[in-house]
Amino acid sequence: MASTLAHEINQPLTAIANYLEATRAMIGDSDDPLLADVAEALDLAAAQSLRAGTIVRRLRAFVDGGDTGFRDERLDLLVEEATSLGLLGAHEAGITVTRLVAPGDVMVLVDRIQIQQVLVNLIRNAIQSMACSPAKVLTITTAPEREGCMQITVADTGTGIDTAVRARLFEAFATTKEDGMGLGLSICRTIVEAHGGRIWAEGVASGGTAFHFTVPLAALPEGETHD
Repeated sequence: MASTLAHEINQPLTAIANYLEATRAMIGDSDDPLLADVAEALDLAAAQSLRAGTIVRRLRAFVDGGDTGFRDERLDLLVEEATSLGLLGAHEAGITVTRLVAPGDVMVLVDRIQIQQVLVNLIRNAIQSMACSPAKVLTITTAPEREGCMQITVADTGTGIDTAVRARLFEAFATTKEDGMGLGLSICRTIVEAHGGRIWAEGVASGGTAFHFTVPLAALPEGETHD
């Protein structure tokens, strides 16, 4: 199903990007401030359409067992790029963001696009869960989980998730949203497990939910060990 969806979705995404780029070319360079803003918005929209297409193609590669683009990546940069996308509009929504991320010398072996998509999905879910909460605090942390693995956590102060629902959150078509398809967290699980990691959710004592997932550390040169 995932492979079929990826194939079908990629075609309209490509068409969207082409239309956006054509419209941007029609505007050209203008001294009109409004047209300049429109041109910038079109550039950003086209870039995100292409990014979405890349995500879909990588997902299909995971399912089909093809080249998935695993590389050694700096964990802090990976998290920074993902949060810059996921937190769009968070400040305007009154959300306070706390980041506790391992320093730049921590390297992980991941498909950067796919792991960033997991992070963006979890961040957007957290933001939505806090829409009606009096306290709106989003916390993103990284820490060693076990030998050879790093844990990434996205915690919120939202309404929380019932224990029974939490147990099946990562199943396809399971959702807590009225208009949700229930595929986001299922795809996240597919991605994380393809990296040899695991993903789970826990209730937070003060209210809200913490989502955790693990990724493998990059191999160190011979003779060195992970602290």
